[in-house]
Amino acid sequence: MDGDPDRLWAASPMTGHLRQVIPLSGAGLAAAQTAPLLSWTAPGRLVFPATTHVPGPGAALTFDDGPDRCLDFFLAALRAHGVTATFFVMGEQVADDPGRVREILAAGHEIGIHANRHRSQLRLAPWMIADDLRQARVIIEDAAGREVRRFRPPYGTASLGAWLEARRQGWETILWSRWGRDWEAKATPESIAELIGPPKPDEILLLHDSDRYSAPNSWRRPLAALPIIIERWQSAGVPLGSIDRSGE
Repeated sequence: MDGDPDRLWAASPMTGHLRQVIPLSGAGLAAAQTAPLLSWTAPGRLVFPATTHVPGPGAALTFDDGPDRCLDFFLAALRAHGVTATFFVMGEQVADDPGRVREILAAGHEIGIHANRHRSQLRLAPWMIADDLRQARVIIEDAAGREVRRFRPPYGTASLGAWLEARRQGWETILWSRWGRDWEAKATPESIAELIGPPKPDEILLLHDSDRYSAPNSWRRPLAALPIIIERWQSAGVPLGSIDRSGE
């Protein structure tokens, strides 16, 4: 594959999702602002490093957008299957109930920073992004009582400003390799499990433990899909865990 941005966009697993977030016309985008989107491709990650896979023999299970009112259900499901996960949490949600972060950590899970407010960072000026991510860090680390080392941009779309701020903070940018499109109103537990796909080591799976930024009550569907996914992957000899524990 050559370095033509249009070809790289077309090959990206995010292309369909990005069409819901931003227009893709060349006239509507500044090349510098959108350059880190090339991290969705192998050539782009040479310039804009991001993690889309983890060391085996297992795979990583991750959740975005919480911690919300339904967190207890997700923690109970994970506990029942002996699985850990990485939760990329929202500053504004943590600020509402800081104790939820401590519950996630006490259960043996990992946390990362998603943002303070759930907005496409492609639409924000660099200083707005820096302010948002710095607020998120203060809120989340105060609640956790420890440093947070990983970051996932909302929608998986980091602008140049977001990428530079993550580098400035010393964060590893985490994307994903499998998702269930569980935020959609039409999703079902079965469709989510099928979209996550066949078990394979090294993958990073994305689900959501909140419906705050998606279809109402959409959290119920990934929750119902969890036992299907976990049992399918464990039966295939591919254990699921947090990013930190995927190699165990």
